Amino acid sequence: MTRRLLLVVLLAAAAVAAVARPAAAVTGEPACRTNEVRQHNEAVFGHFSTLAAAKQLKAKAAALGFAGIKIENDGCGDFEVEIDGADSLADRSSFATEARKAGFPVTFEQTAPPMEYRQGQVVGILATKRTLSEANALMQRLSRTGWLYLDIARTPTRWLVVMPQVPVKHALSIAHEVATAGFHIAFRPGVKP
Repeated sequence: MTRRLLLVVLLAAAAVAAVARPAAAVTGEPACRTNEVRQHNEAVFGHFSTLAAAKQLKAKAAALGFAGIKIENDGCGDFEVEIDGADSLADRSSFATEARKAGFPVTFEQTAPPMEYRQGQVVGILATKRTLSEANALMQRLSRTGWLYLDIARTPTRWLVVMPQVPVKHALSIAHEVATAGFHIAFRPGVKP
């Protein structure tokens, strides 16, 4: 009976590992990250390490007339304040202008996980930071200089500020623009499943 119980436990553990492994392999992030169903591009107001801080920003933005704001728990202590539906370039451009005028340096999160492998595309790593707050501050600073397609990814020990899904043919010109603005970017392929 003990062997049978041990076998059941081992099989259950293997099943859990098999289910968990593909998500981590596709996103390239640790298991504490939440698997997000990404159906629309998101206008992101910021990432916060506490729900209270996220609620505070959400209330401030809502008071200024921004509707449809929600807080996503992205896992690993990352609460993202965002609005879904920034799917067209025209929508993103007008929304970014409106948000900037109201004092919010927004970024746009694309539908694919930030570290996911895509044929013909690379991921630009702008920085690795010790805390989510440091990563969020850099992302907002980059947004103020015109870099809007950014995201935050997680490694087991660091927060990454990334530019996901960059076509390989544009990587060199983007690296030049980023350097001209006083920043550094390193490109690498995404994580294959």
